[in-house]
Amino acid sequence: MKTKKWLSLVMAAAMAISMTAIFAGCNGENGNGNEKPGDQITVTWYDGRSELKTEKLDKGSKATEWTPEKTGYEFKGWFEEASLSIAFDFGKALQEDTDIFAKWLDTTNVTEDTNSYYVIGTGSGTMKDSAWGHSPAAESLNLKKVEGQTNAFTITLDMYAGDRFQICFGGGWDGQMGIGYLQGAEYADFAVGQNPYMTDNEGTAADKDYAVVKNADGDIVFHGGNENDNAYTSWNVVCYEGQDGTYTFTLHTYPGQESNNYIEWKLDKKLEALTKTHEMYIIGSMNGWDSANPENLIKMTESEDKATWTGFVTITEEDYADGKEYAEMKLYNAIGGSWYTAAEDGNSNTELTAGTYGVRYTVATNKVEVEECKYYVVGTFLDGETAVNFSVKKGVTPELTGSDGTYTATFTVEDVTSNSNYSWMTDQGKDGVCAVKVVFGCEFGIKDWYSDDANNGDNFYLDAGECTITLSFDEEGNGTVTVA
Repeated sequence: MKTKKWLSLVMAAAMAISMTAIFAGCNGENGNGNEKPGDQITVTWYDGRSELKTEKLDKGSKATEWTPEKTGYEFKGWFEEASLSIAFDFGKALQEDTDIFAKWLDTTNVTEDTNSYYVIGTGSGTMKDSAWGHSPAAESLNLKKVEGQTNAFTITLDMYAGDRFQICFGGGWDGQMGIGYLQGAEYADFAVGQNPYMTDNEGTAADKDYAVVKNADGDIVFHGGNENDNAYTSWNVVCYEGQDGTYTFTLHTYPGQESNNYIEWKLDKKLEALTKTHEMYIIGSMNGWDSANPENLIKMTESEDKATWTGFVTITEEDYADGKEYAEMKLYNAIGGSWYTAAEDGNSNTELTAGTYGVRYTVATNKVEVEECKYYVVGTFLDGETAVNFSVKKGVTPELTGSDGTYTATFTVEDVTSNSNYSWMTDQGKDGVCAVKVVFGCEFGIKDWYSDDANNGDNFYLDAGECTITLSFDEEGNGTVTVA
């Protein structure tokens, strides 16, 4: 009897273990644990618009990679969308119907690339020669064709943390190539607050607004993000903190099959990080000359190429120096404790009456410039053949005049879309030949931007001809722009 009772207990335990395993399997071992038994999704594999095959998978499972064949073509991998810019992640559990697209290289039809390529961007190293200028004269910015290779172009750049670039051709933004073409580029997982390109810092990796490139040790070398609503492939290549170095980039191109273009990169040598020499503040009678407490001062912003610092200061009569009808101001460098002024004698305080001013400091010359801020129409204007793109330039960008909360400007709108810098308007199907907004600022920088609620903050797209723009403020100081 004891033996039979022991066997019964063993059999009961075995059945319990078996049932536990079965239910564990039903709970979605490959998914998130919420799938029901029998839930399925459809995975469709495409070559362009042609369907290669369709399969049913359990919800929460993963697609299995395979290699198709196509005469005269080399298979280049699977991608998430028909534009073939985002590699498909076979490590993710699929929760819904999914399309996967094949990428091919026509090996029988590779033609010679006759384009001339260059880098455009900004920074403290080689990219300082660019300052976002197209068709650069600087030899350091032009890619050279690799000897013995039909479609390979190379360039060597000194890059410091924050330096950025894209590869372009033809003197415009068409076909720009950024981090999405770099070998090893991938969307990045990040914690809240770590993605510098998300202004609200509330995103997840699924937002796909941040990409990184890592070295063989797994360290991030370059990063990039969606700064201007561009495609992932066009995001700037930005040198990551602590990865200062001399890098060689080699672009491989396939005319007519541009989705196959890619950029090789290698580190030639490490560079010492730049020593920080300036941390600039506006200081004066408006903040009590208290240089010992930088948090009480007006901090200035360093340019990307580290050549200038800019800031804004608003003066009221309450800020005037004792017994004087103006405020007194200088610039203070918290590193080293140096002082700078716009006064002609290079020593006296700068005198400012009530108003808002832009202030610019140029590092190389220790020059301080001050300009009063006004209201301007900025956008896609031309100064002769030169583009003036959403910045203030006196005599080119119209100034609004008026008082009591209403300011207007009447000007002639010209068609600028033939200029390569502004081809994006035509490419994006914008209804107009000039894009504008209203700003408050000066040639040193822009302090405030204005549009209208109905326009959702977007630009106004204008037709050629005479135009009047009005900026009106309500009692709470909110500005609204109207166009007639």
